Formats: sequence, C-alpha cells, structure tokens
Amino acid sequence: MGTVLGWALPLMHPAWVAVGAAAALQGGPGQQPSQRVGSRFVGTVAGVVVTVLVAQVYRPGVWATVVLATVVHGVSRALPPGSLLARTLLNTPVALLLVNAALVPGPGLGPLAAYRLLDLTLGMCLGVAAALLVRGVPLRRVCAAVSAAVAATGPAVRERLRTGTAHAVSEGTAWQRTADLWTMHASVPAEEIRSTGTADRLWPALLAVRRLLSWNLLGGPTPPAPDDGARAGDFLHVLAGAARAGLPGSPGLRSALPHPPRTPEPAHDPELHRRLAALRSALERPAPPSPGAAPPNDAR
Repeated sequence: MGTVLGWALPLMHPAWVAVGAAAALQGGPGQQPSQRVGSRFVGTVAGVVVTVLVAQVYRPGVWATVVLATVVHGVSRALPPGSLLARTLLNTPVALLLVNAALVPGPGLGPLAAYRLLDLTLGMCLGVAAALLVRGVPLRRVCAAVSAAVAATGPAVRERLRTGTAHAVSEGTAWQRTADLWTMHASVPAEEIRSTGTADRLWPALLAVRRLLSWNLLGGPTPPAPDDGARAGDFLHVLAGAARAGLPGSPGLRSALPHPPRTPEPAHDPELHRRLAALRSALERPAPPSPGAAPPNDAR
C-alpha cells in the first residue's frame, strides 16, 4: 500500500513512503508502534536539520559522500537496537546524501530533505493505521509454535532415554522448533499495539522447554531405559496436543489435558522428572511461582 501510494502521489522519492510504513512496524524491542513512530520521527527531523546545516557549509563530492555515508552508517550499526532515535538520526543523513549523489543533476539537499519528511510522515501514518487494524500474531500461530516445540522435544527425550545418549537428528529438530518459539515470543509484543500478556504466557513454557533440552543434551551417559523413554515421549505428546487448544494458562489448554496426567519418573534421573513437571506446570499455570514456593501437588 505504501508503494502504490508513493507512486500515485507526486513525490520525489516514492519508496520512502513504504520505508516509513515499515519503520512504524518494526524495530525497537519492547516498544509499541506509537513509541517507535515518535522516536523515528524525531530522529528523522533532527537528521534532516543536521544534513541541511552541514550542506550549507560543505558540499561533498561523490567519493566524499561515499566515505561519509559509510562511516556514519557504521556508527549507527554499532548502536544498540533499542536506540531508535540515535540510529534514525544517523541513518537519515546517509539516505539523503546517497540519494542526492545519485540524482545528478538533482534538486539539491533542501527540497530532498523536505520530501523526506513528507514521505516518511505519510508512511508512518500508514504504518500506525496498519498496526491499529491488524491485531498482531494470530492466536492459532502462537499456539502452534508452543505445540511444535513441545512435540519435537518428545522424540528427543525418548531417544535419549532409549539409548542413553542424545540423538543428533531429533535433538536438532527440537532445538529448531524451540528457536521458532523464541522468535514467536519476540515478535508478539512487537506486533501488538495493545498489551495482551501473550508474551508473558509464552516465556515460562519457553524456558521449561529449553531446560528440558539442556538436560537432554548436556546430561552424562545413562543406562538405556526404553520404558521410561516411551512414557516420557507419550507424556510430551499429550502436552503438545493440549497446547494447540489455547495459550499456556488458558482454560482451553487445561481442559484439553487429561486429569491427572501423571508426570513420568525416570528411575535413573530424578532431575528429568522435575523438568517434565516444570514444563507441565508452565503450560497449566504460566505465572512464575514465588521464591521458595513448593510445587503444586497435582504437578505429578
């Protein structure tokens, strides 16, 4: 929509409309779109002012522009991702200098800077409108990511207990699904303009899966226990099926769990039992327990 709008209007650099819309929807971990738009807009205005003032004193040639743009861009990339205002302030002169150098003969930095503000403001308004209308990651995709991570952990744990060592293929698949869940957790608050608490619900389950896989990978060799492996795999399969019914802690997920789903107790490693119980608890009750609190009685 930003690209079509940019070409339909008599703008000097139509692509900046789409860039502004994308800027309103991405970047800035933990910040809402309105906060990101404010930081980027203030940074753009400051960058435009600095560029115009410098251009009044010094008009760089093509090679000076390339060197200056490279240095400024490198400095901006060295800043932390959350420093949106500073990063935008530095990126704006780079864009203006490069476009001005490419447009020969061009309108000059003054008109180009004015259009930069117009295009970016139009694009940011479009991006905020999209953020208001699109409510974020669909719930079914969030639930599917949790279910896939838990389901992939089942074969990894089963093979670990069956053979006594980690199985490379199933372990790699489980870590990949866990990485997908991590990405989902990171994208949920960035895509929602209203706080829903979804990320807070995902975090305990994500940690529980990672701790289970860490035991699976880093634990020392143990005697093979095929029966324990089958019970643990079946238990994780049940948890994965329930995770598709709703977010962690939701009534839909809890009702999908059989009662009581007894947590397996492998004979050779009680730590695995604790981590399996922690995963079930994270899916049923994602709120972190208070320090020193005893585990719930029905966690078994």
